[in-house]
Amino acid sequence: MKTAERIVIVALLLAFVGVGYAGYYAVQKQRSDFRAEVAAGAFEIPDEVAVSKLDPAGDDKTDWRRIYPNTVPVLLGGVLVQASVADTMTTRIKGLSNTPYLPDDVIKLFAFGVPGPHSIWMKDMNYAIDILWVAQAGEIVHIEENVSPDTFPSSFASPVPAWFVVETVAGFVQTHSIALGDELVLPQ
Repeated sequence: MKTAERIVIVALLLAFVGVGYAGYYAVQKQRSDFRAEVAAGAFEIPDEVAVSKLDPAGDDKTDWRRIYPNTVPVLLGGVLVQASVADTMTTRIKGLSNTPYLPDDVIKLFAFGVPGPHSIWMKDMNYAIDILWVAQAGEIVHIEENVSPDTFPSSFASPVPAWFVVETVAGFVQTHSIALGDELVLPQ
């Protein structure tokens, strides 16, 4: 192989390596910019806009499905209700915050997966609720009724370890005569 051919091959090799490094650094810069935009909240979906347009009086009974789209039927103290399940850290932290209302037959079911007091607060709440703590076997072990949004930043916890926490519209416990020892029955 002649010297000129070797020089051309080395030059082509260096050009390919240079293009590869330039592409790598461009991708890293793009990733870094994207991470910065995500951290700044540029890609958050403003679900509050859609929710705030709903009628809080609940005249249209299908509107609640836009706020609580994934529900499962459960029995709470013998009453059939739809449970919006919060089973991840993010959904448990958000809870019912910034929701305009909670229908009478819909509950928020917090599944913690470990027994504990599981404190609940009323951060960014728009209405009062009843809070029930439920043991792993399904027995209601503690109840707080008519908890107002004005109680924030105070928190409420069960003196008895619970596996689940259930939030209902205020007055649910009284209306349905829910008591300690009643059961939450989940689908099998």
